[in-house]
Amino acid sequence: MSHTWTAIDFETANQDRGSVCAVGLVRVSGGRVVDRFTTLIRPPDPVAFFSRHNTAVHGITAADVAHAPTWDRVRDQLVEFARGGALVAHNAPFDMGALRQACAHTGLALPAFDYACTLALSRRTWDLPDHRLPTVSAHVGHTVTRHHRADADAEAAAHIMIAAMRRHGTDTLPELSRVSGLRLGRLEAVAATPLAPAVPAPVSEERFGREDRFGRWQRAAQAPLPEPSADADPAGPLYGRTVCVSGDLRAMDKPEVWKRIAEAGGRPAKNVTKKTDVLVVADSDHGGKTSKHRQAEAYAAKGQRIDIITEPELLGRLGVTSV
Repeated sequence: MSHTWTAIDFETANQDRGSVCAVGLVRVSGGRVVDRFTTLIRPPDPVAFFSRHNTAVHGITAADVAHAPTWDRVRDQLVEFARGGALVAHNAPFDMGALRQACAHTGLALPAFDYACTLALSRRTWDLPDHRLPTVSAHVGHTVTRHHRADADAEAAAHIMIAAMRRHGTDTLPELSRVSGLRLGRLEAVAATPLAPAVPAPVSEERFGREDRFGRWQRAAQAPLPEPSADADPAGPLYGRTVCVSGDLRAMDKPEVWKRIAEAGGRPAKNVTKKTDVLVVADSDHGGKTSKHRQAEAYAAKGQRIDIITEPELLGRLGVTSV
């Protein structure tokens, strides 16, 4: 079984990790693809709505999943397909979080999985302008023609891992971990949790404008900041750095970007201070520089080393193209 593993990719209906609406699986054994599986998913009832941002990325709508299987059925198919082997994904913390959160929403159990991240592996293997999935895929000779389709992205992750194993001269994930310095992650088992009976909610499109700018700001202000992940890649460009976001990102809201920064080993912050290493400048309501931007420039003028970057630059450091 150590020579067999499964590449996986989820698409989500909205910014909740558990709102899974599609999954792609590619099984690899002995260095070659031996099986594939993909399906749309009806998102769990608590998060069964599609946001404009996510649909713009992957193209999946509420109508597309109206008759798709629910997560309980897909969970069973996924576990059977993987057959106890390790999972592989590009930016694996996101996909492992989707697995865990979908089960939390539905009260379903999940066995433990070891996993490897091809984003972290790419940084240890190739010197590239960035390590986004299309960039790394092109470098290893695999073209992603339908990026943000779960089946296409899982296929790309599989080919990246196969190419990296060849580059490092290894046949198994444990051996690759030893040779490359890539630490394998562990998704611990999730126990079944009884849920209160609920009336199934219809899968729907999100009503834009239901939360105004002030509402989003208030929600972000009250949201707790996540701690840096102990499983983060020390070679990542945000590892150990304090990162503040000013303005509204187009790709995701602040609680989601804070989570991604923490998964990358960074320390998200709500304000610019003398400890700030990176300020991400996004859209502001007045179009000019925000107070955080001006404060960062003031610290920089006094000699503080602080990177002031744009949203695309942040996504590049996170290794993602969008949500």
